[in-house]
Amino acid sequence: MKKLFSVLFFLPLFSLAQEKIINHTVAPKESYSSIGRLYNINGRELANYNKLEYEKGLSIGQVLKVPVKKDVVPVVQTPTIKVETPIKQTTVVVKNGNAVYHTVAAKETLYGVSKKYGITITDIKKWNNLTLDALSLGSQIIVGYGNVEAENIIKKEITPTPVEPVKEVVKTHEVKKVETPKEIKVTAVPVVVKNIGNGFNGGFFKTAFDAKGGWDASKETGTAAVFKSTSGWEDGKYYCLHNSAAQGSIVKITNNSNGKIIYAKVLDVIPDIKQNNGVIIRISNAAAAELGAGENQFDCTLSYSK
Repeated sequence: MKKLFSVLFFLPLFSLAQEKIINHTVAPKESYSSIGRLYNINGRELANYNKLEYEKGLSIGQVLKVPVKKDVVPVVQTPTIKVETPIKQTTVVVKNGNAVYHTVAAKETLYGVSKKYGITITDIKKWNNLTLDALSLGSQIIVGYGNVEAENIIKKEITPTPVEPVKEVVKTHEVKKVETPKEIKVTAVPVVVKNIGNGFNGGFFKTAFDAKGGWDASKETGTAAVFKSTSGWEDGKYYCLHNSAAQGSIVKITNNSNGKIIYAKVLDVIPDIKQNNGVIIRISNAAAAELGAGENQFDCTLSYSK
């Protein structure tokens, strides 16, 4: 009887000794179930372990404690490494709140991006909800989070494309001649003309929006904010972040103060951070310039399809 009691007493201690605790930071679009599959644990069991309600879901950046057995390795897909001939390219990093974005260049792979920023392919896929290894030219992907300096993120020299500034052109006209018996006076009146926007008539994605019959299934009015990007200045390809429109769909954006309109492609959802409170959409600075809004927030109206 004493031997049986001793075995039952030490059994829980033996079980605890076979487990370790891993801290997991929640990435965009992750859930209890998807995280549980990584560590071979039930999603509801994971919520209960952290004393959280399963039905309320998770927030980006939230840290969970995950109990795993010492012999269990998280599920990670081993990438196929492809050696490519180095090419000269421009890499752009844009900090939007806590998310750091990278614009995919020609022939760029997940392996190349991971080495450039000192991160893992698994993290890139997790942060961007990717299931395949292929990347699309010109797409913007998240390569990190946190208030970090650019030199701690970028592992090679980056040559950013300068953002075209707003030019001021001073024209002189309205020359008035006033004759007197002794002299002629000439008065020049200066006029300041600001070249705002690039004149792309709504942008590259207008045709796709019109082809779908306007996509007016949903309308929304509120405050728009701006993020910096090199896209759109030369080709009129404008991008945005929005929580309701489908990723890859086109949103029609109207500046309520002047009636100007542009069309932007949805890259991802708006990060859930303090800086985005009250903001219904974030657009690239090239799109904001085309709308005549500059770098400031402005009132807008949106049309899109969910």
